[in-house]
Amino acid sequence: MADDVSIDIRINDPAWNAWPDDLTGFVGSVIDTAKRYTKSGQFDLLLTNDEEIRVLNRDWRDKDKPTDVLSFPSDDIAFDAGFLGDIAISHGVLARDAEEMGKTLKAHFSHLLVHGYLHLLGYDHHTDDEAAEMEGLERKILADLGLPDPYSVEISK
Repeated sequence: MADDVSIDIRINDPAWNAWPDDLTGFVGSVIDTAKRYTKSGQFDLLLTNDEEIRVLNRDWRDKDKPTDVLSFPSDDIAFDAGFLGDIAISHGVLARDAEEMGKTLKAHFSHLLVHGYLHLLGYDHHTDDEAAEMEGLERKILADLGLPDPYSVEISK
């Protein structure tokens, strides 16, 4: 696996263009922090809207509703070659959930990005043990970014 993370970002919702900082630099810094604890590699990031992520969620997970983040890990051959997969994040769900939880947009986006990235690397939260491992890693990464525990406040979906 390469030492560096390569991220191809595609923006499909103009709401992302209002990001207050250099979006590419921001994403890179979050993932650079995550790779201290994990593997690195290439992935594609789709920054989209509620409708597009609803279609992805419906078509790939049989859940016909928008969601915050989706991860699509690559197959073993692509993974071994350094391509981790794809992540999609909806600005609408992100913004609404951040407001409801009283978190900044940057903090919640960082969490979703780390969460999606860990899914690409095979982490999951289907069982209590898996969740404890994945959430513990998320907490460490976000703490390194100067962000609070993302699980200290939960919302109902």
